[in-house]
Amino acid sequence: MQANEVEKIVKLALIRVGIKCDLVGFSYLSKSIELVIATPSKLYNLSKLFDEVAKIFHVKNPFRVEANIQNAITQTFNTKGLQSVNDLYGMKIFDEKYKPTTAEMINLIVEYHNLGLYKQVETNLNKIVK
Repeated sequence: MQANEVEKIVKLALIRVGIKCDLVGFSYLSKSIELVIATPSKLYNLSKLFDEVAKIFHVKNPFRVEANIQNAITQTFNTKGLQSVNDLYGMKIFDEKYKPTTAEMINLIVEYHNLGLYKQVETNLNKIVK
């Protein structure tokens, strides 16, 4: 799978979850997820992951990367809740009052990609269009 296809799948999943793409954290979260898809062990050292994302985006302080990702998750949770995560998976992952951590959100979208759940969405969209 090409990198731009992975990027597209990740961004569409984040939009489906309800994270606004105009937030800085959206870009940082998307890139973090792409890096974890490429190298799964990066999920277990978030500070190193955020360092790498900071370098990609020319951000001097990796803490800003994490803070912006947390802000995107929090804003989505406060405005819409994250029930859409349950819709993404087709089952109850989160209770309506639970806000996922940064690591949980990254892992959820990584697994969405790895399990190929995005293919079901594409199939359903193709049925609607026909």
